[in-house]
Amino acid sequence: MTASTTPPLDRLRLELRGHPASGLRRGRRAGRLYAALGAAAIVAGWQLLSLVVNPAIMASPVDTAKALGTLALDGTLSTHLLITLKRLVIGLSLGAVTGLVLGVVAGLQPRLRSFLEPLRWVGMTTPAVIIAVLAMLWFGLGDVSVIFIVAVIIVPVMFVNSVAGILSIDSRLVEMGEVYRFSRRLLLTEVYLPGIGSHVMAGLTLATGVAVRAVVLGEVLGAMDGIGYAFSRAMSYLETPELFAWVVVLLALMGALDFGVLRPLTRRTMHWREGTNK
Repeated sequence: MTASTTPPLDRLRLELRGHPASGLRRGRRAGRLYAALGAAAIVAGWQLLSLVVNPAIMASPVDTAKALGTLALDGTLSTHLLITLKRLVIGLSLGAVTGLVLGVVAGLQPRLRSFLEPLRWVGMTTPAVIIAVLAMLWFGLGDVSVIFIVAVIIVPVMFVNSVAGILSIDSRLVEMGEVYRFSRRLLLTEVYLPGIGSHVMAGLTLATGVAVRAVVLGEVLGAMDGIGYAFSRAMSYLETPELFAWVVVLLALMGALDFGVLRPLTRRTMHWREGTNK
């Protein structure tokens, strides 16, 4: 059996070695095709459910599209979207930078890591709704409250991934840098940053998804504008098509951040890491 299967496998390996770019393109095309089929399956399942479920509970894709068009035409969509995007970007930036800096320093200093561990544990185990209630109690309703919620929820995510990245770096590389008396700046740019790149990008991707949910939660509970507020208002008045339209807007926002920002940034980070390792 081994003799009969080896030649085809060898030919396949030779073909892949000879045409790596074409094989990669075929894989990407297949991935896009299956992703499109998955999206079509979701829409088809949504349509079927809307036919058997009460319209007050489940809006159809057509009704949702009509509501989305109305929101876009009267300016409601752009108004709430920009407000939510502003809060998301500010809160995510503050939380990500704080978590990254603390994680890198804690990864390099075991005593500080032990000191921050209880705070990390509190941040990751406290329910988001409790953080939201405390934020409203301290800051009232509005931007500051929502931004605080997002930042506080994001910090532990970035902290954990940054610490994991520092601890995963090969100690021999650090020792070699010390032997050759690398400056702190050179050690940081040539050893530490390339070493934690994949961990940081994984943490940032996770943090972005968490931040989108956090900003909506903050707006539902503690704001008078934004997508979360509009979603809550539509639910209160049983405007189901509009409610589903805001869900679609959130999915589109997350998709734009993922494909338009996070994936290109990840590719650039990995290329830079490969370049520094050559």
